[in-house]
Amino acid sequence: MSGPRALHLAAGVLATLRDHAAEAAPRECCGLLTGPVDGTAPLVIDRAVASANLAPDGATDSFELDTALHLSLQRTERAAGRRVAGLYHSHPVGEAIPSRRDRAGAYDHTLVWLIIGPDGTVRAWWPEPDGFVEARIEVVS
Repeated sequence: MSGPRALHLAAGVLATLRDHAAEAAPRECCGLLTGPVDGTAPLVIDRAVASANLAPDGATDSFELDTALHLSLQRTERAAGRRVAGLYHSHPVGEAIPSRRDRAGAYDHTLVWLIIGPDGTVRAWWPEPDGFVEARIEVVS
């Protein structure tokens, strides 16, 4: 991917992400992001689906998505002409930037990552082979 990319994030999804992060603290929250498949830019995200954080109990600096939820959501979204477009998680301590653990776990470079900071800041990142590149978020109604 070259250059910064923008994504359109529904205002309701933004509120959901912030609420989920606050509820999960001091653990990281996590979930998946979906939107329509239309092949145009910017990417549109209009739904967030919370996942249980399956990281070991007590872990406050990691997340693990429920793979069964991910597979099920891929099937239902595909059948509806939509797709899983990304994932989200929170950093209850620190900034909304990818951590070393995040960089090590970024295996699918087609999914945008949204990270929620402890102050509710939400930033978007595209994983690339050499690290993450920040994307511009445009909140839409």
